[in-house]
Parts: sequence; C-alpha cells; structure tokens
Amino acid sequence: MVLVLAMLALPAAALADDGYDSAFAQAVRAATETYRLVYWAKAADYVQTTDYIDGVGVMFTNHARFDPSDLAHPTLLVYDESGRLVACGYQFANRTVPSAFGSVPASAWYDIPQHVHYNALQNGQMHYGQAPWTSNAQPTADTLNAQGLLPAGSSLQFAFVHPAVRAIIVWAWLPNSDGLYAGENALLP
Repeated sequence: MVLVLAMLALPAAALADDGYDSAFAQAVRAATETYRLVYWAKAADYVQTTDYIDGVGVMFTNHARFDPSDLAHPTLLVYDESGRLVACGYQFANRTVPSAFGSVPASAWYDIPQHVHYNALQNGQMHYGQAPWTSNAQPTADTLNAQGLLPAGSSLQFAFVHPAVRAIIVWAWLPNSDGLYAGENALLP
C-alpha cells in the first residue's frame, strides 16, 4: 500500500498569497488531522467516489456529513496518489453555513446539482461513476442499468443520491498556487 516514509513527507512550501498559512487553513488542518491517511477516512465511513483525477486527487465522501456543523466533519476528503490528505470539502444541502466558515469569501462557494454516485465492480476492477439524477429514490442496479450507467457485466457495490449543495473545497493540506479554494492544484499530477 503506502510507504510510511511517504506519508511523513512535508508539503511543498506555501506561496505567500495562496492562503495555506491563513488562520482558516490552519483551523481546517487542526480539525481534520484524524483523516490524514485514506485508511483513517475509511474507518470514519468515507467511501471512495472517484478514481484519481489529474490536478485534483481521489475523492472520498461521507454521505452522512452533508451540512457539517463544524470544520472537523467535512463531507469530502481529497487524497493524493500516496493516500495523503490534500484537501477537504464542505457541502451544505440546507444552505445554512456555520460561523466557522465566516471567513470564506463568497467567491469560493459553488453549487453542485443533485446527482448519483455509484461504485460498480467489473472483472475485479472498481468503477467509480457519477451522473445527473433527478429522482430522490435510492438508485438500484436495475435503475442504473436502465439508464446505461453501469459497465457491462458489473455488479453494483454502492449507490447514493447526492443532493444539490452549496460547497467549498479547501486545499488546507497541500499548498496551491491558484489559491486555497481553487478547483484544481498544479502540485498534483
């Protein structure tokens, strides 16, 4: 899996204006220390919801953590190829944002429409998919197959309707030359 030495590597030096050393980024790091490794995220019921995405990483979502009450309970955790935490995402379906997020600029927030996440096993390989979804009904293998979403010969392992949310991503664990709230990070291949 991941070498212990790789896990202990320090992040690249922060740029003076990237927000990495801001009080908010420091607060996110302090609050999310318990998720530094993928192993710990899985133990806290985070489910992998994407393959590795260039410039972003691998996303893990805890579908019970929409509308987090504080920084310690992100909805989304983002990891690099070595399984180290690089960013946290906070998503609010009810649009009520706690005071802990008061310093986040309005321009950092974005909307995510309702969609479905599904994981399907095909020939021993996991497929991570997302697609638009208008129904509130729990997706099943039959409903996903009817829409042509599951790979041929695969078995559904996980499916969840992701509600429409107001969201931010915070590059609290990896400096980002595009800023603390940017959509991508050039330090990730």
